[in-house]
Amino acid sequence: MTRAGREPAEDVKRRLVAACQEVGLVVKSATMHLSKTAAARLIHVDASLPEWPHEVGMLSVMASVSIGGRWPETVDIRCIASREDPIKLLGPWMQGRGRVPFADLITELQATLAEREQVISMIDSDIAGPYVFGISVWKTVDVFGLP
Repeated sequence: MTRAGREPAEDVKRRLVAACQEVGLVVKSATMHLSKTAAARLIHVDASLPEWPHEVGMLSVMASVSIGGRWPETVDIRCIASREDPIKLLGPWMQGRGRVPFADLITELQATLAEREQVISMIDSDIAGPYVFGISVWKTVDVFGLP
């Protein structure tokens, strides 16, 4: 089970990295983990704009490849609209691109980056969120459930 589906998963990882680079992002890390309970390899690519000063990226792309080697039909894109370090969890996070068709990855990455710039401009202009676009909503999420 440890080798099954590894080559297709490596191909998917390379494609996710290439897609990020194609839209002008710098890939900070690209990892793959075997989940025996999910019978899949989980792929995570962490990326940022070239001038991003933080260690953790501002955008991530995730996918899973079954141990049978079947390419994913969809990918998950996440992004923060902040100049702060994402570790601090400050700023609106994009929701709505959790199941992007793999074939639309480049287009959706471009849309994500364009929306991010618009959201940052609205924040700078003191326009309160949430910020709603076609399929996405950018809003501050309290991951710790604090009042």
